Amino acid sequence: MKILILSTKMPWPARDGGAIATLNMALGFAGKNCQVTLLTMNTGKHYFPETEIPANIRDLISIRSVDVDTKIRPVRLLMNFLFSRYPYNALRFVSKPFKAELKKCLAEHDFDIIQLEGPYLKYYISCIKGKAKIAMRGHNLEHRIWRLMAQQEKNPLKRFYLTSLAGRILNLEKKELSEIDLLVPISEADRQGFDQIGHHLPAQVIPTGINISNYPLNDRGDSIRLFFIGALDWGPNQEGLDWFFKKVWPVLRLKWPGHILHIAGRNSSFYFNGRSLPDNVILEGEVEDAIEFIDNHTVMIVPLLTGSGIRIKILEAMAMGKTVISSTIGAAGLEARNGEHLFLADTPDEYISVLEKLSDQDGLLQRTGMKARQFVTENFDNLVLSEKLISFYKEQLK
Repeated sequence: MKILILSTKMPWPARDGGAIATLNMALGFAGKNCQVTLLTMNTGKHYFPETEIPANIRDLISIRSVDVDTKIRPVRLLMNFLFSRYPYNALRFVSKPFKAELKKCLAEHDFDIIQLEGPYLKYYISCIKGKAKIAMRGHNLEHRIWRLMAQQEKNPLKRFYLTSLAGRILNLEKKELSEIDLLVPISEADRQGFDQIGHHLPAQVIPTGINISNYPLNDRGDSIRLFFIGALDWGPNQEGLDWFFKKVWPVLRLKWPGHILHIAGRNSSFYFNGRSLPDNVILEGEVEDAIEFIDNHTVMIVPLLTGSGIRIKILEAMAMGKTVISSTIGAAGLEARNGEHLFLADTPDEYISVLEKLSDQDGLLQRTGMKARQFVTENFDNLVLSEKLISFYKEQLK
């Protein structure tokens, strides 16, 4: 089977959830003897030279990249808001050079499946219609994220803009569903969300897969070493940390003054510029090796207030036997059991309750971590999930 994947983000280095999801699926296809071409935008935010991608990856996947300027331009944003119903988030990924490279790619190869990584590639559907079966892989429900952010926003002008943007993205997602052939949601919750906005497409839920052998399992004992890792220029992460530092961290500091929180993530200046670090919080910035950073700690916090899809950093931490304390929204889509594979906490009192259990019950930290790793091994094996998606595609090509 010949598969073309279109992406708005360079998948290497695979440090954030979107890059990991795209790269792992492409490698999974290749591992099941599919011929895979990945045509990706190379933006300033995630720029990486195509020729410097490791040779072993380029041997498995044909990667073609196009430089695309996606910088937010205030004047263009304002004009878009006033005179267009097309969401500015998607407009930033409209690129003539990318379209030209796509046409060249289609002229050189006959593909069976063209897989769009997310809704912001809708502009290019007109180029590929009739060339192959078109699948949209929904990493999340974009409009839902922006709608929840609007509901949380206190500034009335920002809330008005975010509400409008959420509505525009919803319309984009609806139109895209009417133009593609197949839908691949990343979680059952997202599949239900797509059902609610209306579609009659063949759909197959395929979570992001990982290769468990890439994640070491080391015994770090029962001491609680808190950490957070995630893109610090992503709105939901910023929003979640705002809430955590305001509502939760002062309470935890009073009860456990010795606890330290280590934070790692891309573009920390977007969040911490002009802010003072709370007491006992250490900012690591963008770490060179995320797996090593996770390995050096024991308890991951995920205080998300908005979100959709699956948080891949949670999967990575669980795969390494770490104990995860997440908001209900942050853990949505995983179908992991609270108190067994991870812990859910949506209030300061719930954080205290979880940390008291982890402190007082000998071996609980390690037992939870081992169950977490087993859960990921059994449900998120990349080759198994890739094979399942290939089978779905083959059935639809008959």
